[in-house]
Amino acid sequence: MKPELSLTARSTWRDPVPEKPAGPGRAFWAAIVGVVAVACLAFLLSSGQMRAPAVFGPYSVSVPIDFRAYDPERWAIMNAEDYQAALKIDPSLPDPTSIGYSNATALPPADPALLREEAFVGPAAKPYVFRGVTALDRERAHYCLTAALYYEAASETDDGMRGVAQTVINRVRHPSFPNTVCGVVFQGSQRAGVCQFTFSCDGAMARAPERRNWLRASRIASAALGGFVFPKVGLATHYHTQAIWPRWGKSLVMTNIVGAHIFHRWRGRWGMPDAFRAPYPGREPVPGPYLPLAQQLAILKGQGLAPGAGPAPMLGGPAAPLPDVTPTPLPGAMTPPATTAPPPASTPTYTDPRLNQSGQIREEFLKSGEWKG
Repeated sequence: MKPELSLTARSTWRDPVPEKPAGPGRAFWAAIVGVVAVACLAFLLSSGQMRAPAVFGPYSVSVPIDFRAYDPERWAIMNAEDYQAALKIDPSLPDPTSIGYSNATALPPADPALLREEAFVGPAAKPYVFRGVTALDRERAHYCLTAALYYEAASETDDGMRGVAQTVINRVRHPSFPNTVCGVVFQGSQRAGVCQFTFSCDGAMARAPERRNWLRASRIASAALGGFVFPKVGLATHYHTQAIWPRWGKSLVMTNIVGAHIFHRWRGRWGMPDAFRAPYPGREPVPGPYLPLAQQLAILKGQGLAPGAGPAPMLGGPAAPLPDVTPTPLPGAMTPPATTAPPPASTPTYTDPRLNQSGQIREEFLKSGEWKG
């Protein structure tokens, strides 16, 4: 007989058996989760945040007690009729008359108006004493600040001058301005019409100062340089009169109105006390104005450089350090500039009288060419 042929058909559509991953399996991670859960439960039970089930036994907490619930001696002292009776029970009791409560006085009530003013003005400046390296530097700083107070607020009260002085001091301490008193007062005075303080480039310093107001300005300037703080203007770095409102006023924060001036400070952190930390070197430049008074007066008359047109011709080129020379004379030594009349121009004479009138202009054409604003 022929043997039967048995054939088994292999499935060609089944996927091969997947290989086991090389990393840990599910059992490993399940064990990790179980250990973490048991550890958290043990921590809660040990910390007392959660009571253990009854199967673990009763819950108990030990609290150390260092006092007695009933002390007959202390109870007798508290119920004594007077101090002498209590002193017999406990001789170590302090004497109540040793503390002078009669000297303890309550603080006076705060003035609501003062609180409103402090909230409106903002924080005050920190006191700072300006000490020059030499006596010449101290005299220059005193003179420059006195000139600013006199020419800016001579008609103001003492508080008006103190507000201007505090503004100058705040600028010296702020990194956005020169770090010297004379540098702040005469900043920009070497250019026509761009000075920070108007008096330093408009010819106002040609007028001899009046002695009484100059001495008053000198006294207030000395106090400001010695560390006196005028809190009514806060950390103001700008001011202007009430007659005008400049464009930069909208970008600043108004602090107060003192006299005829409105004071402003920077916005944000630039106007906070932490910003006023610029070091004072103690070396003062030569006091200004750095644009000659004669040229300032000529500009006012329309005969010199137009305001803002640029630096004076004599001040062009690279900036050179100011020489260390004698400061500007004090008011006692100041004299008004001497005015000399120009020599009369010689008029030519001609034989024909009609030629003698050739340099004259007819009245109807006298103002021709002038700009009418």
